[in-house]
Amino acid sequence: MRFDLSAPDFSLRDTLECGQAFRWRRSGGWYQGFLSGIPVKATQLDGQLRVETVDPGLTEERIRRYFALDLALDPILDSIDVDAQIHAAILRFRGLRVLRQDGWECLASFILSSFNNIARIQGMIERLCRAFGSSAGLNGYRSFTFPAPEAIANAPERRLRELGLGFRAPYLRATARMIANGRIPLETLRRTDYATTRSALLQCDGVGEKVADCVALFGFEKYEAFPIDLWMERAMRYYFQRRRLTPKRMHDFAAAHFGRYAGYAQQYLYHYVRTARSAASNQPSAPSQKPILARADC
Repeated sequence: MRFDLSAPDFSLRDTLECGQAFRWRRSGGWYQGFLSGIPVKATQLDGQLRVETVDPGLTEERIRRYFALDLALDPILDSIDVDAQIHAAILRFRGLRVLRQDGWECLASFILSSFNNIARIQGMIERLCRAFGSSAGLNGYRSFTFPAPEAIANAPERRLRELGLGFRAPYLRATARMIANGRIPLETLRRTDYATTRSALLQCDGVGEKVADCVALFGFEKYEAFPIDLWMERAMRYYFQRRRLTPKRMHDFAAAHFGRYAGYAQQYLYHYVRTARSAASNQPSAPSQKPILARADC
């Protein structure tokens, strides 16, 4: 099956390579990954998004929803385009959209992201899926679905550690158990407000403020969320100059400065600062580049 969707004001590359999702792989001009547990290939041709799959359960509506193509990007970017730094980020990465990911997969992935770099996070997730997911493939691309909470909840901690999860293993299993037994009703969090969603996520083992904000933004459409890590602290120094940075001060500023779509501003600034730093590191005179850290680090 092939879908050709009109996708103006959309950048597939920036959306999939900005650190908000970990299971997409680029191969030539295509991205291979999963959309709602369905293996797909996606590419961008001018103003169209082409998605291929062999699963009849995929629909155009689900594709549009996942890539947030049903949102008008213009008013969102107009509302956050309030200073020179964010303006530069928008000019460079216009078309980047915040994905609507599966809440459980997003939560589990960002628990694994703690004190980690992107390559290692991807490796952990792939091993976890191979061990507890189901085999799935498309046109030679073979991978595994993301395991259900019950599969992780019933797994021995020793087995999870054997997959290289380290200290994150008991956190992931404890959170999976909370979800499996209904203590954290993920299906309701998309309907609750940001504060309620964030509070619920903070009850999960291994989830601090940064991870909670990432999951609220990428997994539950809470666009007020403003995840803060080392990269974002660097971005926020533009606004604070010599003033002391604290998470509360940065969150309060972001809410007042960027408004209800502060999460979109965060995503553009995060990608802008991280990419600019990486580009500078790749210059011949620059020192060797350290691994890019995920947003949950620091």
